[in-house]
Amino acid sequence: RRAFKACLQALQAPDDLGESSNTLTTGSQQTTRVPLDALPHYSHVLLVTGAGVSHPAGVPTFTDSGKQAWYGKAKKKFKLSGSGKRMFSYAFFAKYRDDATSFFNEMAKTVRRATPTEAHKSVAHLRAAGRLLRNYTLNVDDLDALVDSQAIYPRRCDTSGTVLTKLPKRGDVVQLHGNVLETVCEACSTIATLAYPPPPNLSAPCSACGACDSVRHRIMLYDEKAEEAVLGAGVGSTMMRQLAEDAKSADVVAFVGLSFEQSASVEYYRKVRRAAIPGATRLLVVNPDGGLAASNVASATSFDTGVEYVDVTADEFLAHLLNKDVNLSMLDNDAQR
Repeated sequence: RRAFKACLQALQAPDDLGESSNTLTTGSQQTTRVPLDALPHYSHVLLVTGAGVSHPAGVPTFTDSGKQAWYGKAKKKFKLSGSGKRMFSYAFFAKYRDDATSFFNEMAKTVRRATPTEAHKSVAHLRAAGRLLRNYTLNVDDLDALVDSQAIYPRRCDTSGTVLTKLPKRGDVVQLHGNVLETVCEACSTIATLAYPPPPNLSAPCSACGACDSVRHRIMLYDEKAEEAVLGAGVGSTMMRQLAEDAKSADVVAFVGLSFEQSASVEYYRKVRRAAIPGATRLLVVNPDGGLAASNVASATSFDTGVEYVDVTADEFLAHLLNKDVNLSMLDNDAQR
């Protein structure tokens, strides 16, 4: 639980990589580029995915740069000084609840228009092949659920919305930060699907317990005060323990679509790095701007070993893990079966 809160507050490779690898020293660590075609077949894949996976589908990233980035949009809309990240804090939400709810409704509308990418489909193929340990996602969209709704954790009862706290299954997509297309009651933890079109505010009493001003979008905020409600009782600590255990079992852990500009993602990297077995588990940073992402995480951590990165898109990387011979167009039928 302490490790999970640290993530919210902040919200091992072969010796010889060949002549085609590029190495750069960042602080006390080296960042090393690994060519995509130099990666072998992996049987036990652990994924930690971020905004770069859903961005090609039309979902903005969480940065201050660019007109279509969530932090940038929030900064402009609310005329915030410094980073638009402030709008995603519980303190801002508590003080300006209606304004924050309106912004989250706009996020939900954008997410609803998006469709799964080839990366989302590849994750499902890895699951079907039995090669995916789990996919821990920082994204708050429902694109993974559109591909395979049975693979989402935490699961909940269809009738009451109560979260089922049993452990995630092998191959599950673990939603670390919630889902903007769902609501949660902070009083009774009931989860429901966000109405469409979403109401201008969520001031109606909770349909389960009748509490007023307790229903909100089910997304994790910085300095979250209602973690148990957003994720479910005990789910946050369960996620963190399972992530560490998975890191011990994986032969590769790929951080896909993360820039490591946000310290929460750095905390996840730290936790995996500490748990991973040296010489048995390989860690990879996968990002088209992989050198910068690797430098970000290298500068923010103090491990003796360096950071390896692959500078390709999520679609390209995950297709390669499938050995490029999978007919991704077959996925919809596979998922339905």
